[in-house]
Amino acid sequence: MITNTYELGGWSQSLSRAPLAGFNPIIYGMVTNLEGLTIGTAAAPGWSPAKARAPRLNGHVGPVLWAYGGGLCSPRGRPASDAEVQRIVDVTLANDWDGVDFDDECSMDIERVTLAMEKLKQHGKRTSYGFIAGHTYNHPATQAGKRLNDKVRQVIASGHCDRLVHYCYATRMWTDSEIEQFVGQALERSIAHGACARQVILALTSRGLTDHNLKLFIDQVERLQIAGLYIWAYHELTTEHQQSLYERLGLQCEVARAPGQMPTR
Repeated sequence: MITNTYELGGWSQSLSRAPLAGFNPIIYGMVTNLEGLTIGTAAAPGWSPAKARAPRLNGHVGPVLWAYGGGLCSPRGRPASDAEVQRIVDVTLANDWDGVDFDDECSMDIERVTLAMEKLKQHGKRTSYGFIAGHTYNHPATQAGKRLNDKVRQVIASGHCDRLVHYCYATRMWTDSEIEQFVGQALERSIAHGACARQVILALTSRGLTDHNLKLFIDQVERLQIAGLYIWAYHELTTEHQQSLYERLGLQCEVARAPGQMPTR
């Protein structure tokens, strides 16, 4: 049985990768080719949510979303028209996806992003908006910082975003000093902008994850009583880190082990 003290979710690029126990929701992508709606690039496209039905592996019954955007997504400024907004909605409905995670790492058109969210909510779909919540976000007096803070305020004010996801990592985990400087401050900033604490998600990556920096992240989840924690490349988590997540986040789950592997505790 799984309790719902906090939400634990994650992302995978592979449609054949099942979620770990207790992970809910699961997000597939990043769909970084925004013209073709595929992972990869226009020159080297991969799978598309327009053609692939939402995978529901190992009896997973929680929300399954696809991610629009991501690192190095292109072209910039998308969605670029109302027709592109409608395409996002149509793709989601046609292939049984439970919603869309908008990963804004290429200067997305925030008015059309919130319009897409509104249309998705009209069909009972789930929405989230993710952004890098580091130096730029925490320095709103700069031009780039003001622009990002204004976008986050718009998303919150729209009332159509279920989860506001704070990416607090790069290709691997930030340094401890960066985590201590930016993570808690970013979460507090979004709450001050009007987000409900139970709307806010903190995100990390399994790459470069240590006992110490995992503790720093979970401490912030508990301190502010936010909704939970999402993990990029969750399949690379160690059994010890899985166990720490389950224990600290109040999830009554067993860590899956290879045949013959002894428990670590």
